[in-house]
Parts: sequence; C-alpha cells; structure tokens
Amino acid sequence: MRVRDLVDLATSESPPLRYSVDEIVESGQRVQRRRRLGWLTSGVTTAAVLGVAAVLAAPSLLGGASPPVTVGPVGEDAAAAQVLSVPGPPFTFSFAGYRVGELRVADPIIVSTAYQLAPVYADGLTLYAYLTVYRPGAYESTGLVGAQSVTVAGRPGLEINSSGGAWAAQRTLAWEYAENAWAVIDSMSKEPNLPSAEDLRELAAGWRPAPPTPAKVPFTMAYLPAGYSLDEVAMHAMTGLNGIASAGDGDYAGLLFSSPAQPTTGLTAPYGGVDGDSPPGSFFIYVGPAENSNQRPSTGVTCLVGFCNRWYADDSVNVQVSSDGRLSDSEMTKILDGISIGNVHDDSSWTEVGTAVP
Repeated sequence: MRVRDLVDLATSESPPLRYSVDEIVESGQRVQRRRRLGWLTSGVTTAAVLGVAAVLAAPSLLGGASPPVTVGPVGEDAAAAQVLSVPGPPFTFSFAGYRVGELRVADPIIVSTAYQLAPVYADGLTLYAYLTVYRPGAYESTGLVGAQSVTVAGRPGLEINSSGGAWAAQRTLAWEYAENAWAVIDSMSKEPNLPSAEDLRELAAGWRPAPPTPAKVPFTMAYLPAGYSLDEVAMHAMTGLNGIASAGDGDYAGLLFSSPAQPTTGLTAPYGGVDGDSPPGSFFIYVGPAENSNQRPSTGVTCLVGFCNRWYADDSVNVQVSSDGRLSDSEMTKILDGISIGNVHDDSSWTEVGTAVP
C-alpha cells in the first residue's frame, strides 16, 4: 500500500476532531490491524502498512520527541544563517528539530544521497506534513508547476495552496536556503486555514543548520549484491515517505539500495515519490520490533513473495529484505545471513552506516 492510500484510509475512517487523542490513535490501530490480516494472505510485504496509525496519532507525538531548539530572529539574520547551511556529506543529518508557534519540525529521521526528511507536527491538528532539505543541486524547482513566488527569510521561494480530497488544505512551500539548494515543506491538514500559508513561511524562516551527525544503524552487513549501492538511510523509521507516515511506530532502521543508484539531481520529491512506491531497481532492508510484523517468528530465513525475514534477539527483532522480485530468494537469504544485530535500544552502540554497509 502506498503513502497516499494510507493517508486517505486513515482519514476516511478517523473519528471527528472532537474525539480524544487516545480514541484517534485507537481508530488508526483498528485500521492497521485489518490491513495486516489481509496482507498475510496476499503475500505483500509488511513495510507500508505501518503508516496508518502515525498519521492519526500525530498530535500525540508533540510532547514525546526531543525538546525543540530555540528559534532565532527572522529577516536578514535568518537569511544569513540559512545561506551558511550547506548539508554535510551524504548520510549525515545537518539540522535539528525546532518549533515556531504551534508548528514543530521534529529531528530529521531519514537521509539520502540527495536530501534529509523530518516529520512536521501541529498542536491540536490532524496533520500529515514533512520537511525535505535537499542537497545543493538536487531539487528541480521548475517542477513545482503553478507556484507563486514568495520570499522566505530574505531568499526566493515558491508556494502552492490547494484543497480537495481527504484534506481541507494542501500546501507546498519551497525555498532556496542557499545558492541552488532548496528545502520544501509539504502539508496536508484537516483544517482549511491551519496551518496557513503564512504559518509555513514562518516555519521555513526558522530553519537552522546544526553540526553534521552521521546516520547510524543497529546492525552490520557482510554481503551486498554486486552493482547495488546505498541510497537512503532511516533511523527509527522506514525509508522514504512511508517512514514519515509511520514515524511513531517504533521501527529501528531502514535502508534503500539500488542498481543503478538513484539520481541526485532533478528531483521533485523523495525517492519513491509522494505515494511511497519502490524506486526502480531497488531493494530494502527493514529492522523493527516483532510486534510490527504480521508474521510469526521462525527459525532461520523464511521467504514469501518478494521478501524474506529473519528473527533476532530471542525473536524480538524482525529483519526483512524486500525486493519486489528484483532479487532471488537465495540473494535475499545471503543478505540476511550476513547481518549481525546489535542493541536496538541503545543508539550510542549503533554503527555509522558507512561502516555498517560493505
């Protein structure tokens, strides 16, 4: 199931906003359980089903993540700060979470060869939103068709505001935070005027760089099929926009590999697009708690249609290689046989991804 399907499904069955957060979360979990039952018979990988509950539960996450950093002044000072902020090497996070008013950007959880991704939350709103910070030259701003020109922290920006479908308001704000380097906020809200276009511009103006921090994973690999390279890493999430939609589900890590490598220029969305599809020539590794899987632990490697599983840490951790048939079962088994799991609950013991991957 794709990200858009998950979002539409979640909102179509969600209770009205007068309900409590706990009731909203429970509604999402009921949807999630029903989808998992169907997946076991269809042979579809478990990856994307995890996105439903997080979209509904987003307001409950506001108090649960790391404290927001203080936002500095806007205007010329903000513009100067943003010009200095060019992302570090691939697979390093170079900004941190922050708050502006009732909107909060969480710490980035996904980083690729071309961008970083962070969820965006709002006090008291059912909101599906995220920030993508692209590396210089990666984003194709001309792909934002029909956008109006705006100014963000003294720098050029583009803005689209629309409505329809499951959401009362859909907004996209892109701005050039440094020369030929763009960041984009995508927001879908159940309220037609919240967040407003001005709210998103203020949120964008509050963005600041942070010292580069390398992405880490709780495992090491001994085998990678010939011709494949690492394109994207997720910490405490799955990859791509599936990882943003399921950011609160408690997953440990996700990796995207491709042959040939995914492009690093000309992008208009994260890999897999807004629907969270599998990019061409790709396979994934997902690491998550056993309770997030719709399959039961078993000895050794077990394969179904297009993916294989292995269980670790007394069957409490599930590792899945998913390739949509691009890799044979024997290749996926070799990958799993070469994986060594560490302490999934202690980030300080995790391995930098450049060392973890062959």
